[in-house]
Amino acid sequence: MRLSFLQPLHFMYAYIYDSFTNDRRYGKLLYKTEKRLTDLNLNGKIIRLGVSKNIKVAVEDEIRQGTRTIVAVGNDSTVSQVINYIVSNQSDEKHQVTLGIIPIAEKENKIAAAFGINSIADACEILLARRLESFRLAQINQGYFLFKAEISAPDTILEIDKNYLIQNSKPTMVEITNSPIIAGEDDLNRKLKLRAANKDGESMFSFKELLVVNNNASVVVDGSLQVKNPARIRASAEQIRIIVGKQRNVH
Repeated sequence: MRLSFLQPLHFMYAYIYDSFTNDRRYGKLLYKTEKRLTDLNLNGKIIRLGVSKNIKVAVEDEIRQGTRTIVAVGNDSTVSQVINYIVSNQSDEKHQVTLGIIPIAEKENKIAAAFGINSIADACEILLARRLESFRLAQINQGYFLFKAEISAPDTILEIDKNYLIQNSKPTMVEITNSPIIAGEDDLNRKLKLRAANKDGESMFSFKELLVVNNNASVVVDGSLQVKNPARIRASAEQIRIIVGKQRNVH
């Protein structure tokens, strides 16, 4: 489905609807959303994911065609995947792609909430205001995440900065935290935070590079995507530009 564009080329919007929104129960909700976007002169191309098109292909196609604002319509998993494919495909800062978010469903939208987007109504007004901020990412293998990576399992091996090894046979919650706020520090010297906790207590470290190994569990990033390990995690110089609300809660 295509709607007419009224914005200049560099403000073109592409709305990528995750495949779960094809469920009939979201029909009325999406119709009202599209109507509101049209009323606000924010209409653009609608891409519905499914068997014939996935997020990777959709994002790559839009960036190649010159779209400069891609709106993830879905949940945390949708947003995380769109972020990864934007970062992997945008060529340079002059051609930076902006991410917008429209949260669908009440659960699994913690990323949207962190940026002050708590409802579809909020999302439409926030897209209209177009308040832009850039956030730095952390890298895990060939992918990226905004806030947190975690694994909870026994027998997880952690190699910190290639010179310190932690292994615990007991079930241990391991959390790796990225601070996405750009604070002017040199990205080459930026560190992530590690917390490992079990019944015996907890340990906390800062690190530049972490290797996570566990043959029986995956690392979950931003509460939504599973990454097979071994997983190599480090701070990244890559950034993502996001349309945010005034009441964002990102630290």
